[in-house]
Amino acid sequence: MIYCPHCGTELNEGSRYCSHCGQQLKGNQQTPIHKSESRKKKWGPFLLPLSVFLIVSAALFFVYTHEQGVNEEVMNDKEEAEALAYGGQYKEAESILQKAVEKRPEVEALQADLASVRSVLSIKSDMETVETLIEEEKLIEAEEALSGVHQAIQERDSQLFSALISEADNLDSRITVMKINQELSQMTDIDELASKFNALSGLNLEEASKVREKITEKMVSISTQKAEEALGDKQYTQAIASVDQALQYAMNNEKLLQLKERIQQEKSAFEEQQQERLEKAMQQAAEDELRNQTDALEILQTNMEKDEFGDFKVTGKLKSVATQIISTITVTYDITNDAGEVLETDSAKVYPVYLNPGDEGTFEKVYYNLEGEGYQVNVTELEWLVE
Repeated sequence: MIYCPHCGTELNEGSRYCSHCGQQLKGNQQTPIHKSESRKKKWGPFLLPLSVFLIVSAALFFVYTHEQGVNEEVMNDKEEAEALAYGGQYKEAESILQKAVEKRPEVEALQADLASVRSVLSIKSDMETVETLIEEEKLIEAEEALSGVHQAIQERDSQLFSALISEADNLDSRITVMKINQELSQMTDIDELASKFNALSGLNLEEASKVREKITEKMVSISTQKAEEALGDKQYTQAIASVDQALQYAMNNEKLLQLKERIQQEKSAFEEQQQERLEKAMQQAAEDELRNQTDALEILQTNMEKDEFGDFKVTGKLKSVATQIISTITVTYDITNDAGEVLETDSAKVYPVYLNPGDEGTFEKVYYNLEGEGYQVNVTELEWLVE
């Protein structure tokens, strides 16, 4: 038996071509060979490298697939941690990032994210300390601790820390509100209260709103007290100014509005009374001036008597009814007999020279040439000067 050297098919002896593969058979190729030996010689050299190749490829494929899976898990963890951190769930973000770092410790981005989250947690812890100090009303210590928080936030560039700014500002506002609230009891000036009121205006805290209300109430109280004091002293302009100062911050306060209306009414009534008094005073002044010029003296008594030497003495007393000092008073009088005949007209000076309103003065004069009895004195004229 012979076999085809090309495909190993069994052939009849003397065949020139292979009935299976069609290859021409040369004389020296018509050598009888065994079929199984031919196949071994053909595939034997390739089997071992092929097996090694397949095993290595399978191992590489497995490793690649596994690593790809780990990378995908790490990326998913990073994204989830970022979402949690930006949502304020820092503890959960830290836990996820810690696991991701354990899977891929060589990835610097994961290390940086974990460090940032831990920094945020540290700052949050400091803010909790500030919160405790505020609740205990240890405001100086709270301010100092909060200053450190602000500095720590400013030193970080990450957007993650931006969310802490509003929280720190909120704590700052609470400290401001509590400090102002503590200072209120010592404040007695509206301008000072107004300064604190304005400081609270930009704060949207419930506590700030309550303290603003307290400031407004105190302004109303102080303004009312000052206005009432000024009103008692008839200082109406000052009273209205005190009310208007508080109305700038309590525009619709009914108590202040009613007080201002009452002040204006009393002011109008007072001004009317003042006008009436002025008119009366002017009238009285005119009357006084007329009296001072024409009727400033009242004669209290006049008398004429003979003394022990036989001489006659004329005496008299006057009273000033003027409203000003009068001086240099001269009394002119007639001396008459029993028949009413004027025997002599004469005058005398009153002493003292100056008479204040209500003062009294006297005059006298002696006559040596009169004889008989029954003489009388009749004052005919009075003259004076108004000082």
